[in-house]
Amino acid sequence: MKTHVRKIQIIVFLILLMVILSGCDYQGLGGEYPESFKISGDVETPLTVNTMMGYPIMRVTRDENNYTAIALKQVIDEAVPRSKSYDLLLIGEDGLSSKISGADLSGCHLSYSSRYDWELINTLHPISSQIKNLSTIIVISTDLADDKQAIGIDDQQGYRQTSAGNLFLEGFTEKRIFEGQSELKGRTVTVYTTHKQILPEQLLNYQTEFAVFGRDGSIKFDKKSDKNYFEISETTISFTASDLTTIDDVAGVLADPPRVSITDVASDTIHQLDKGNNVMVIELDGLSWTMLKTAGEQGKAPYLSSLTAQQALSVYPPISPVGLAAMITGTLPSSNGIKDREVMDFNGMDIFERALTLGKTVAYIEGDIKMLNTSIEPVLSVNEGDQDSQVFKNSQKAITEKNQLIFTHFHSIDDDATTYGPYSQEAIEQIFQVDRMVLELTREFKGTVIITADHGLHPTSSGGSHGRICYEDMQVPYIVIKTEPVS
Repeated sequence: MKTHVRKIQIIVFLILLMVILSGCDYQGLGGEYPESFKISGDVETPLTVNTMMGYPIMRVTRDENNYTAIALKQVIDEAVPRSKSYDLLLIGEDGLSSKISGADLSGCHLSYSSRYDWELINTLHPISSQIKNLSTIIVISTDLADDKQAIGIDDQQGYRQTSAGNLFLEGFTEKRIFEGQSELKGRTVTVYTTHKQILPEQLLNYQTEFAVFGRDGSIKFDKKSDKNYFEISETTISFTASDLTTIDDVAGVLADPPRVSITDVASDTIHQLDKGNNVMVIELDGLSWTMLKTAGEQGKAPYLSSLTAQQALSVYPPISPVGLAAMITGTLPSSNGIKDREVMDFNGMDIFERALTLGKTVAYIEGDIKMLNTSIEPVLSVNEGDQDSQVFKNSQKAITEKNQLIFTHFHSIDDDATTYGPYSQEAIEQIFQVDRMVLELTREFKGTVIITADHGLHPTSSGGSHGRICYEDMQVPYIVIKTEPVS
């Protein structure tokens, strides 16, 4: 029995000796290592890794050296890249870095040793990818259309996208920001934090100012200053304005945006009602500034093009219920709470409730579905294949009934622009049809008419879409006219 135990001990000793001689280092294999590395950038879940526990352990050989390792892809997958297509920027403690494609991470492993801490062991890549003393892995989305956290930028150069990972690769200024001082027995310690900053003029070209949109629906206008900057966080991009207010998660940036906003509908409406004027608000769903301009140049918007129009800014995200909520409450999505299509209850009073408190009669004419839980029930316009003709008839009826506030929502421009494209013959022709109906309504209505849109659209390979920070989606016409009845 003792001889058998002795043989087992010898075998175990020989195995351990082979491990030591082969260069493997099992230090901390069953627990945490003294050093760690971080995974950040374009991921859903940033990670700090300081153990191999929880990952399948394997033996890897490179250059006749053997390593205990885990697969790089499994660690990256745990962080959940936001795009299916991505690169990896591998950064060592000494600042040396290398970039590899995430398309094929076979042969890529992570190992730990007391000599090099975390180390990349890439058996199928050039030796330059084998970063020692690994400190950070930045995931960089290479298909930004697939990355829902990518930010949109539009200026004179045109529309483009970027992300936290891409900005990390493109370059930033690392600054030490003073946080405070502490003192103990006459010895003072000053504390700084490190920030990865990008100046607005490095991100986009603008003449006088720019608008930064938060993913929460907030908007911040700012000008050139020595105090404002964008900053790369672990997974997002933040913005600090010149007045030191912040947007924590930037959705996009527009250069030299209009200051008129679709949120002005509420204040303009109540102002006119207070003055004793009747008001009709006509919402032309999906009609962007550039679509109206294109239709006008083709003679397909004779009435609307004859009116004095201002460029107005939509809200983020530029989609119908969010834009509608902004119009009827006069507030941004960050305040009214409507940030997507899933929520129908908003915060604050709408123009219908405010008009009723002024003793006004009110009518709200919608398409074939209810979009929000407004203070009054909308009149739905159900007409298979031609709901806007029913919207028109219901609006005429509301005028005949002498309602003092009428809100009318036409939908067909958005429908055709989405199906065929915003500058398609079908969409332009529908603008022409709606133009004629708007003309008739303004002829019949006595009072102030406000004509605008909730959002615009941009062309896609299959038609049109909206929801991103670009001029086509975010800039719409805003028209205010006084009408008189036909004699």
